[in-house]
Amino acid sequence: MTKNVNFLNSQEAAHVLGVNVSSIKRWTDSGKLECIQTAGGHRKFLMTHLTKFIEEHARRTSRANIFEIECESDVEISYHILKGDFETLIEYVVEKARLSDRFAVQKVFNGLYLGHYPLHMIYDHLVTPVLQQIGTLWMSNNLSIIEEHIAAQAIRDALSRLQGIIRLPDKKEGKAVFLNLSTELHDISLKMVENIMEVRGFQTFFSGQMTPLIQIEQIFEKVKPDRLYISSTYVGDREATQDEADQLFDICREYGARVYIGGRGWDTLIYDHPAVEIRLYTFEEVSRT
Repeated sequence: MTKNVNFLNSQEAAHVLGVNVSSIKRWTDSGKLECIQTAGGHRKFLMTHLTKFIEEHARRTSRANIFEIECESDVEISYHILKGDFETLIEYVVEKARLSDRFAVQKVFNGLYLGHYPLHMIYDHLVTPVLQQIGTLWMSNNLSIIEEHIAAQAIRDALSRLQGIIRLPDKKEGKAVFLNLSTELHDISLKMVENIMEVRGFQTFFSGQMTPLIQIEQIFEKVKPDRLYISSTYVGDREATQDEADQLFDICREYGARVYIGGRGWDTLIYDHPAVEIRLYTFEEVSRT
């Protein structure tokens, strides 16, 4: 992560340390927290100032507003989250995912969520670009298939742990089923769609990757979903995949469920069907459609 960052003002330092501005003033006046004071009397802080304070006074601020601060890297992450610096966060998460450092990846996800960034923004501006970068590294032979799987699994695990802190409404607004077509292996994006719909108040039923059509109607009969979300990122056998999609569309029309589709795989498929509501391209669209 880059070290070339701007100074923090008192309010930003307070946010990073999880305290109020009056505590920042008191600590700087007493000399416990170092700062740079401008000619106009304003306090400015470097990352090293906050890190040194944390190391020397851990009891005073063991937990920041967005996550636990343990080292200088955590202070920097908190700063970039505060500033909404997704470009730097993407670089950091790709690096940590490649190292299978799930804890570091999860810290960023949790920090953004606890910092009041909506899920769709986290998914559109951080997770999606991270996955794209990992995929590009693999396609350019800069990442082996096993390394790609390790990085993707680190992202998946961090997302699962993020789900544990997501605040869900008590009132349910509807029911939704989430599945991939039977030959589709990638379901991380589908999982993020499910997270958003849970926050919107939907009761969710996640089938995920490689869902066979066999007995799918029994699920519709039992669950009676209002919506079906289908993700497709790659189509091998176009004819067989199209036949499968058409069958799903027909089942949804029979049971009165609306279909929402997403993923690059739909570029090669026909989805002009009465049951299909919309093709989704961003997670922001998921949050409001």
